Amino acid sequence: MPLRPPRAKILKFSFLIALFWTLGLTIEFFLNLKGQSFCEASSCLVVGELARLKHREMVVLGLIYFFGLLFLLVLRPWNKGLTLWAGGGLFAEVIFLLRQALEYGIFCPFCLVVGLGVFLTAAPILYYFRFSAPSFLGALGGLLLGFYLTASPLTPIKAQAFPAFPERPRVSDLILIYSPDCPHCHEVLEFCRKLPKANLNLCPREKVPGIFRMLGLEGVPVLLVDNPPRIEILEGSGPILAYLRKRFAEQEIPLAPSEPFEGLFIPETGGVCSEFKPRCE
Repeated sequence: MPLRPPRAKILKFSFLIALFWTLGLTIEFFLNLKGQSFCEASSCLVVGELARLKHREMVVLGLIYFFGLLFLLVLRPWNKGLTLWAGGGLFAEVIFLLRQALEYGIFCPFCLVVGLGVFLTAAPILYYFRFSAPSFLGALGGLLLGFYLTASPLTPIKAQAFPAFPERPRVSDLILIYSPDCPHCHEVLEFCRKLPKANLNLCPREKVPGIFRMLGLEGVPVLLVDNPPRIEILEGSGPILAYLRKRFAEQEIPLAPSEPFEGLFIPETGGVCSEFKPRCE
């Protein structure tokens, strides 16, 4: 059986790492107060939109973890408290990073650095004291916290969305990402205005720039159809109007297969205002 390093070395190593990361997060916190950050990558923006807490609040959460660990190590090393705290922090960070990799397909460099600090402080403690009831409870709490603090791609979009026609019943599964200056977006809204049962949840394009990039979109309008466990994405007024006609117009006003709705021809493609092109197509 391999010999474990002395307890004092384990605790000292975790203490020094926690102290170093605490200093780093403290600097990041004060940078945030000035509107700055160590992390300027676009992936940081995406992850920030997908978390329930804002970036500064996530920094505070990291400080709470490292301050708490320092408190337990300095005041009176308490085995159960250490394993509970370390297990919770480690498993919360694991969930956060796994969801970035598997669901979002990106990594936030800042989150990776914080995750490294959590691993370097928590893993030695859990290794030395082995898994016990407190560490198991901490791991369970960390898993729940990790899932709670992260979100599905639609969560932040839904938080920003509002009904296009407040007087109508809300259609919860339809979200239109739009821009006020986009004529194709107004084309979609005018079409819905003619359909009494049609309603959309509107989300301004500028409110969700990170998620817009994550979905690989280039322009508006974009209709998101929330059909768990999948999300249908329609980009451009052509496919959006075709979908809305099939779902609403043909139910309310029976039409012959070749009969247009109030003289409106609906193309199957096109109708996008792209930020990468000088004008709408």
